[in-house]
Amino acid sequence: MTVPKQIVTNQIVTEQSATKWGAALHIPDAVTIDGQDWSVRRAWPAGDSRIAWEAFLPGQGFRVGYLDEHGATVLDADRDPKLPGLARLLADGGRLVSHRPGKRAVVRLPDGSFAKCVRDGKASDVIAGQRRAIGFLPGFALPQVLSSDSSTVVLSVVPGVELHDPARLGAEWSRAWAESLDAWAQAEAHPTSTVAAAAPEMPTAMPFHGAADEVEVLRTWRERARPLLETARSVRGETLLADVDELITEVTISLDDGTASARDGSIGLIHRDLHDKQIMWDPISGPGLLDVDTASRGERALDLGNLRAHARWRTEQGLWTPAEAAVVIDEIARVVPASGIDPARVSVYERATLIRLACVYAFRPAWIDRIGWLIEAAHAM
Repeated sequence: MTVPKQIVTNQIVTEQSATKWGAALHIPDAVTIDGQDWSVRRAWPAGDSRIAWEAFLPGQGFRVGYLDEHGATVLDADRDPKLPGLARLLADGGRLVSHRPGKRAVVRLPDGSFAKCVRDGKASDVIAGQRRAIGFLPGFALPQVLSSDSSTVVLSVVPGVELHDPARLGAEWSRAWAESLDAWAQAEAHPTSTVAAAAPEMPTAMPFHGAADEVEVLRTWRERARPLLETARSVRGETLLADVDELITEVTISLDDGTASARDGSIGLIHRDLHDKQIMWDPISGPGLLDVDTASRGERALDLGNLRAHARWRTEQGLWTPAEAAVVIDEIARVVPASGIDPARVSVYERATLIRLACVYAFRPAWIDRIGWLIEAAHAM
């Protein structure tokens, strides 16, 4: 894939002066703060022609800010005016784990627990997601809500290692994935109150995420990434935006195939963003599940398609070997028939995930020149 000049690597933007490139089209590899270059790891659309970014410097941690037509704005260290709980947690000895400015931050507290910092009034959404996810018990360990206020939720640690990291799991890689897929297959279609849940005053209404909702997710991400996609071209010479539009049209038709969905009949509890970084595994306590805010009812094929797309992408990223990815793909293939899921529905949701990942990774400087692979993989299905 040809990378346009506007998004080539090794761009640096300083906090002292505005640059001439438009922020909607250019995400730098680094921002210079007090004379040091911080690597931009992730970025997100932030509305109003702005892009939010998170940068990292070894030994220094994270800094965040925004890009717009005037250049880069860097937030004060350990501060975010839209996340009122963040400064206090860090002042009390917490360590920043991730930070999407204006939206969410995760802080590891001195006692080992984790705090999610969100906008004021949004903590209830996190707690409600925790309650909706109780149907993943007992197959998965889930974090428990230890305390909360209007903008912060403190969660217990889920033991184990992320299934993103095969090197740390070593010879246990296959066992960890087999047990994790078995745990996923056990999830209750309708969670009950038999498991103690956090914040019992919160409603437990279970939203339904259907095919039309998934199409809307794709269209939303397409619009977010549009300025980046319309300037890059695929191997066929088309803009990536044209490719994405074509793929969304095809996937919409497939997802709207009500006959296939009805024949499958596998509607139940889903995570909605299931991938390797959301699953923990410990040889004693077994699998654990993270970030369950999006838990809902829907086609269970969605979770497996999402997981399989990520496994394929990890190989392309060079993070997993083909053999390591094959373990995950084989375990998914094992649980599909056992769970009564139509394999065709897994494939169409996998294709949808590949399209969405192309849009998401368009905002990540390290991967912008590889998103053509995601689009080609979606075309090939």
